[in-house]
Amino acid sequence: MATVRVDKKLHDTLRDLAKSEHRPIGDVIGDAVAKYEKDKFWKGVHEDYARLRADPVAWKEYQDEVALWDSLSNDGLENEDPYYSPEEEEAIRAEIARTQDG
Repeated sequence: MATVRVDKKLHDTLRDLAKSEHRPIGDVIGDAVAKYEKDKFWKGVHEDYARLRADPVAWKEYQDEVALWDSLSNDGLENEDPYYSPEEEEAIRAEIARTQDG
């Protein structure tokens, strides 16, 4: 356990959120930090792609490599049963949507 000092207004906001969600303040803070980290990661990914697209030679090389890997995706498993049942796939999609909205 550690103590973190925050101003009164932020503490009041955290307390109100925690109370309305019936969760500890630490969980609210943890979720907020996790979302911040995720947003920061994806912002970096988008910036990296923008930088890559800004270099026509590097972007062409990247596109060529993607096309090569895409050509290998015909792995002979087209007639295999799906790994997940339709119900499991729906649960996975729901979890992804929940965490992305998050």
